[in-house]
Amino acid sequence: MEPDAVGLHCDLMSCHEVDFLPIKCHCNKVFCRYHISPDKHTCASLDHDEPTEGCTPVVKRQRCALGDCEKPSLGSAISQDANVETKPTSSMTCPKCILSFCIDHRHPDLHSCTGLQKQESDEKKDARDILARHFSNPPLHTPLAIRSTVKPPTDTKKLAQIQKVTLMKMRHSATAGDPRDKPSTIAINERLHVKARLEVTGMPVQERVLWFRKSVVTGRALDLISANLGVPSSYQTPLCLIEKSVSDPSSCSPLQNDLLLSEQVEDTCTVILSALPHSRSD
Repeated sequence: MEPDAVGLHCDLMSCHEVDFLPIKCHCNKVFCRYHISPDKHTCASLDHDEPTEGCTPVVKRQRCALGDCEKPSLGSAISQDANVETKPTSSMTCPKCILSFCIDHRHPDLHSCTGLQKQESDEKKDARDILARHFSNPPLHTPLAIRSTVKPPTDTKKLAQIQKVTLMKMRHSATAGDPRDKPSTIAINERLHVKARLEVTGMPVQERVLWFRKSVVTGRALDLISANLGVPSSYQTPLCLIEKSVSDPSSCSPLQNDLLLSEQVEDTCTVILSALPHSRSD
């Protein structure tokens, strides 16, 4: 396997996806998070009851500590120790709650970390104590920091690199827009990744990163995005999708429902779910 500019390629020929954190299996090959399980890549170690040369025997792995997640913890997935189920893996545990999680749930904000909640509570208490010591009447709300507007780069090479990194991040965080689609059955090059944003009067603004088959029609994608963003089926106002381009964020235009979504938007773009604009009468 040759190293890429970012991450490594999955050794499963039907996938070959570049992964930021590839995992080495006991069969000495490297796989992405979708195919690291031995049964997902026809692992050579499954064909042998006894250890063979170049292949470590399959061992019982410690599972992710999050609820009903059946994936192996990050430490057990890369460990070669036969006692991986019972031996603590402190270097691979969450630094806040000291529990072992899989690659998908390893970050504190992805497993409702009790340690993170305690830290945030302590930090808020410390902040209140500092305000009380230095101000006789501390403000009820901390003022928002003033952020300077960052202009997007104009260099085409930098833009391409930024879009490449953005796409890789979206591939790791996106969920299927159609619940019938599974990541293991849809090749990565057959998916379109978008950020769906709800902007409907009377509803809270929210965003979700979703992926769709490139063969999905825009009208179908509109229904699926509405369901993913919690728009009730009883909502009567006609809705539409509006593209917000990555290369030109100021450009917004409604999409045609009878065309393919992939023909109208590009990977990593933002599609806004909004009320259908009223057409002008001549």
